[in-house]
Amino acid sequence: MAILDYSKDASKSIAIRFHAQDQGPEGQPLFYHTPEEPGVIRGYVEFTTIKGIKASDITLTFEARAESKWSEEHGGSHVSFHHITRLQEHTWDIKLNRANKIITPGITRYEFEVELNPELPSTVEGRRGWFRYRFKAHMQRDFPFRNMAVKQLVWVYSSSIRELEVPVPKVYKEVWNDILPVTCTLPSDTLYQGQIVPLTIRIDPFLESSIHKDQELTIMSALVKMKQYTTLREPRMLDKKMREKKVVFELPVMEGWPVTSQGFERTVMVEFPGARQLAASIETVPVTKTHILKLIMMVCAGTMEEKEAKELRVKMDVRITSPRPEHIRGMVPVYSSLPPPYQASSSDDDDSDTPPEFSQSDTTQSGYQTDAKELVRP
Repeated sequence: MAILDYSKDASKSIAIRFHAQDQGPEGQPLFYHTPEEPGVIRGYVEFTTIKGIKASDITLTFEARAESKWSEEHGGSHVSFHHITRLQEHTWDIKLNRANKIITPGITRYEFEVELNPELPSTVEGRRGWFRYRFKAHMQRDFPFRNMAVKQLVWVYSSSIRELEVPVPKVYKEVWNDILPVTCTLPSDTLYQGQIVPLTIRIDPFLESSIHKDQELTIMSALVKMKQYTTLREPRMLDKKMREKKVVFELPVMEGWPVTSQGFERTVMVEFPGARQLAASIETVPVTKTHILKLIMMVCAGTMEEKEAKELRVKMDVRITSPRPEHIRGMVPVYSSLPPPYQASSSDDDDSDTPPEFSQSDTTQSGYQTDAKELVRP
């Protein structure tokens, strides 16, 4: 039996490279996707060989896909769940157009271009659920040569914020314990990763009907917290679901609270983490991510002692999107410290720990069709 010498493959390589100006997390090529300009991914497949490569077939594929993967223990048995939904696909055949299908010595490049479907979400990474944009180039070679393949991920910032859009302030109102009106205002209920967000907190005097009427309010401690909720699904297993939650960040605000019976307003600047720590909101069949921003205070009224302090909570459901290019490159001014204007709206948040529901889906499978094969031209 002949012994095959695979060391010769060291003189050959196949790579996927991209025409990208920016880099995303983990150094991946970064592309922007906005409501006005759908993202366009451009790049090329590069073959490098010293003596030439003989191939019978070369294909390039692109996938934008959501995936969930987790496992559970049931009565001593191990059960694994894994589901993939592809929202956009492209496949190209690379025609060599050379005698005997030989790639000549040196460097050979084949350019490609993909325009993203308008409503595709941002790249999302997680421990068990993710949404990825992936390219794969595969070279089929006849025996005794080994096939060659390469995979490459790209990062897509898909923003739902329109250019020059004036945000509408989002107001969250409630009456704590039926005695204390509390209002929180955000510049919008759609916020982006890495944004510095002014959270305006307004506490009115105790209501006339309260036993604490005209008493001073003391804020013993305050905390701004972001929670991220993940739902993973496996529809083939009777729509099996797994839910997770994590605290994305906590911002203690311990000082600067007035002690007064007249009520007050205060604006706290909250800096959101970037894409690796804070995922964009997403709703697909395998994976859904939603977010709640919370204000948690320990408060005392009148002559109450510190150990008698009561907890005050305000829950603000928000949608997290990716930044636009101008947000990343500092081409737009940051929010000032002035509080956003109040509007006559209210929130019906309860005190449960369930994630917020989406008002509408960011993506729908019915709108995506597999594209016909296209020729990649050198």
